[in-house]
Amino acid sequence: MTGGLGALAAHLGYTTPQHRPDCTATTWDVDYRLHHTVRSGRNSGHSCPLDADNPGACGHGDSHQALAVRIYCRRCGAATELNAELPAAPMQFDTARLGMGTKPRRCGDLWIYQGPPPQQGILSDQPGEPQWYLVARRNAPRLDPQDVVGAVEPALTPRGKPCFAASWGLTELFPDHDGRPTPCFQHVGGNDGTFFPTVTAAARWLGEKVPAVASTPA
Repeated sequence: MTGGLGALAAHLGYTTPQHRPDCTATTWDVDYRLHHTVRSGRNSGHSCPLDADNPGACGHGDSHQALAVRIYCRRCGAATELNAELPAAPMQFDTARLGMGTKPRRCGDLWIYQGPPPQQGILSDQPGEPQWYLVARRNAPRLDPQDVVGAVEPALTPRGKPCFAASWGLTELFPDHDGRPTPCFQHVGGNDGTFFPTVTAAARWLGEKVPAVASTPA
């Protein structure tokens, strides 16, 4: 059991630029460029693990491939530029494979969001069913941690029958290497022997369970 970590990573922690106060636009133009560039001086702002033990062993030396992303509004002029070194080759696919951007499904007062499918490693493969689902309190283009009720993922009963398990109690682990906290669930699905026949059944159970858990003193 992974406790819906893939779904959390697909939906949380992203942000978007802000339009200027008087702008009525709700969308952005986005351009990106991959280009080869040269540093102004040896090791200027660049750190490579290979160079630590063997100076000069870094494969790209004074030059590297860079990524520039421009996000801008033609109406109000607000713009953001993002730059990165040595990006992976850009991959073009659909929102189902990203595990976000698809329309959530309503379940009573909750919403079920698809998470990413299993990673099959071949872009032409069909992504298959989502490997995780997030259950949230609202329908929104971007979710905040306080929106998340729990996660649902495929599981097996002790007798090997396919089913679903629910995780809940969103919290944060120690920060990652970038200093950002890692979201996770305190209660991982299936550990208590509770399983469900469908994603909907698990979501409904979360809707009943989570408020009771949240009000229980630690």
